[in-house]
Amino acid sequence: MKKICIILSLFCAFASFAQSEMDEEKPAIEQEASADISAIQTANALAKYGYENNSASALIEAAEILAQVQTQKLEATAEVQGTNATGEKEAIKDGYTAEKLLLDGKKLAGKDKALSKWIAEVEKLVKKSGTRGADGGPKSQCSLAYGGGGKTQYKVPFYANEPAEIYIESIDSADLDLYVYDENWNLITKDTSYALDCYVRWYPRWTGRFYVIIQNKSRWNSCFQIFTN
Repeated sequence: MKKICIILSLFCAFASFAQSEMDEEKPAIEQEASADISAIQTANALAKYGYENNSASALIEAAEILAQVQTQKLEATAEVQGTNATGEKEAIKDGYTAEKLLLDGKKLAGKDKALSKWIAEVEKLVKKSGTRGADGGPKSQCSLAYGGGGKTQYKVPFYANEPAEIYIESIDSADLDLYVYDENWNLITKDTSYALDCYVRWYPRWTGRFYVIIQNKSRWNSCFQIFTN
């Protein structure tokens, strides 16, 4: 009995040591979104609901949220890989914007007096957001991924020991998967859930560029919007 206890103790110690060794090699992954990305996710969900249900209030609220999140352009080249399912050049759609959401919400609201005051307040926010310049907040870009497993690749820089996050908004409601690799093509993290949108967050152990792969699992071509911090 004593011998068995000793063996079990040694096994547990070895397992603990092995796990600590693996933890040293694996990047820490944390899936809770930052305040800005969380706000964008909420606004996009409201926008989808608003368009699907002709809800003026949902579109106005989405516009109000986006007007308060400062974003800038993602300066990265999208390398689109795969076969164009339509055989024609695909137009890249824009993602949701505060201006467009407010305009469409205003149309749906009509002469609703209860919404008119709210719309006027949001218009001021939208106008202010358009003049303050984009020198902070998440970086964003719209692109597309061909259907039938087509991939779109980015190479994006992230900093060591700082939270890195990527959010993919599926504009055409396609099933998109997200993979992140380091410069040596080691898989860092991924989101292959059945949800239409993708999100990952991790802490890079070194400063460098990471390969970001968006794969379209649906049959049709799909536009998407990528956000990074």
